[in-house]
Amino acid sequence: MLLKSPRWFSSVGVQHELEVLLICANTQISAESGQRLKTLLQENIDWVKLIEMANYHKVMPLLYSNLNGICPEAVPKPILTKLRLEFQFNTRKSLLLSGELVRLLNLFETQGIPLLPFKGPVLAAAAYGNLLLRQFSDLDILIHTPDIEQSKALFLSEGYQMKIERVELTLEQEKVFLRSDQIYQFVREAAYPFLHPKKEILVELHWGIMPQYFSFPIDDSGLWENLDSVVIAGKTIPNLSPENTVLAIIGHGTKECWTQLARICDLSEYIRSHPQLDWAKLIEKATEKGGQRMLFLGLTLADHLLGTILPQDILQKIKADPEVESLANQVYKQLVYQVDSSFKDGSTTRFHIKVRERLQDQVRYFVQVAITPTTTDWLVLPLAKFPAFIYYLLRPLRLIIEQVVKKVKK
Repeated sequence: MLLKSPRWFSSVGVQHELEVLLICANTQISAESGQRLKTLLQENIDWVKLIEMANYHKVMPLLYSNLNGICPEAVPKPILTKLRLEFQFNTRKSLLLSGELVRLLNLFETQGIPLLPFKGPVLAAAAYGNLLLRQFSDLDILIHTPDIEQSKALFLSEGYQMKIERVELTLEQEKVFLRSDQIYQFVREAAYPFLHPKKEILVELHWGIMPQYFSFPIDDSGLWENLDSVVIAGKTIPNLSPENTVLAIIGHGTKECWTQLARICDLSEYIRSHPQLDWAKLIEKATEKGGQRMLFLGLTLADHLLGTILPQDILQKIKADPEVESLANQVYKQLVYQVDSSFKDGSTTRFHIKVRERLQDQVRYFVQVAITPTTTDWLVLPLAKFPAFIYYLLRPLRLIIEQVVKKVKK
C-alpha cells in the first residue's frame, strides 16, 4: 500500500481515522491504497473525529475529493454533504484570495514595487496543480526591505488595516507603532499582517521568507534570481525556484515542528509535480545553510507517511544521519496522539536545536532566540525612532526579570 508505516506506528497502533486521512492526503492514490481505503471505511469510523482531524491538519479538500471520487457510497450521506459544503466554502475562499493576489500584483506593478508571492495559491498551483485542493486562508507576499514603508502605505490606502499581533497596545502606542519605519526590526515573524475588513482577506507582507531568529538564511541575494512561475487567472505570477520552494516548505514545517499534515502534503506534492528537481543542488543549498537535517527530516516524513517516491541515493544519505529517525519519531507521536503540549514548554526550542546538524547553527539559533528583540521588548520603551542596540540590551534584562518574578510567585 501507499502508506509506509514506520515501526513506531506499528507499535502504538494507528487509528483508522488517521490512516484514512493519510491515504487521502494525496492527489494521486494507487489502486492498492484505494482498496485499503475502502476496507478501512467498512470499519466503525468516527466521522466527527475524522473531520476534526482533517480541519486541524488543513487537508479537508483532499479528504473530500478522494472520498467522493473513490468510494462515496461508503460515506454516510450527511457526512458527505458536510464535507461537500466545506469543500465549496474552501473553493470560494481560494478563488477570492487568488483574485485578490492578481489584483495586488497588478497594483504593485504600477507602483514599481516587485512582489514575490509564496505559499497560498501559488503553492497550490505549483504543487497540487489545482487551486482548490490546497487549504489556505491568507496570502503571503515577499518584498525587498527598502520597499516596506511604501508597501505599507499602499495597503492602508486600499482599505487594509494593519494587525498588531502578540502584544496589546494602547491607542497612543498603536499610533507610534504605525508611524515607525523601524519597528519592522522587532516583528518576530518578519511580516506585517494586513486585514481587509470588508473583503475579509488577510495578507501577510513579508520582508523575509523565514524570521531572523530562526537562523535559516533562505533570504540571500539569490532568492529573487532564477525564479519559476505559475499561471493563475490568466496571469503569469513569479514563484520561487524549485529548490528554494522546497527549502521554504521545510523551513516553515520545521519551525512549526511539523505539527500539521498540510506541510508534509505540500512537500510531497511539490516533489511529485517537479520530477526535474535538481537534488544535488537542493542538498548543496540546504547543507550550505545548515539545513540538511531539516531537509532529510521533511523528506523522511513525506516518504513514510505519504509514500513520496525519493531517489535511492537520497534515501541512503538520510539513513546516514541517525538523528533524523529520532526526530521523525517525535513528529509521529504528535501526529498519532495529537498532544498539543508535546512541543510546548521549551520543547519547541529543543526540537529546533536538535534538527540542526552543525554546532555553530545550534549556537546561532539559541543566541538569536535569546537576544533578538521583539515587539514585547519594544513596549518597554515604545519609541518611533530608536537606536536598535538599546533593545538588544533590554531584552535579556527583561527575560531575567520575568524569570525572577515567576520564581517569586511560586
